[in-house]
Amino acid sequence: MRRSSLRHLRTAAVLASAVMLVSIVLSALPQEKIPLPFRAGHRQDRHTSTATVTDEAETVFRLVEGAGLPVENAVLYAHREEDPDGLLGVQNNYRSKLTFEDRRIDGGAVTAPDPGSVHLGGAIEVFPGADAARSRAERLQTSAARSPAHAEHAYLKGRILLRLSPYLTESAADAYAAPLYATEVVRPGPERNTADA
Repeated sequence: MRRSSLRHLRTAAVLASAVMLVSIVLSALPQEKIPLPFRAGHRQDRHTSTATVTDEAETVFRLVEGAGLPVENAVLYAHREEDPDGLLGVQNNYRSKLTFEDRRIDGGAVTAPDPGSVHLGGAIEVFPGADAARSRAERLQTSAARSPAHAEHAYLKGRILLRLSPYLTESAADAYAAPLYATEVVRPGPERNTADA
């Protein structure tokens, strides 16, 4: 009878130790839902639950990527403080933004090579309405007139504004706009265009 009791006590002690070990391991795991990766080579920033911020730019990017364009290092922004322009979720501005790099652009030759810079490739901005997108494009066009050397290519498709590096040739920029059937609104001077189509 004693041996049986000792076995039961040992078994109970082993089970209790196993349960404690499992609970320790589980308590060390993150309690919030772990997001699926955006994709290898991509980073998705998720630090806010701002209702006006959406993932729509990612859907647009999939069209560009699916067209076989040389894109890499895409970043989908979800927090205004991480947006290089600081306009994400601001009233009458874009509610979704994604930046990407074009492999043909030499980052060492770019005058503004900061991460998220349109000069390294491009940006997709999605607005609540077409008027807000057009207003943003017009502001960029005005800015481009003051500084032609830094003028971006820009294309509109309804609520979507596609901004592209001035280091891309006209044909390379047009190739980005083609899968969106976007209309050009800004064309920089040819002296800055260096990346081949």
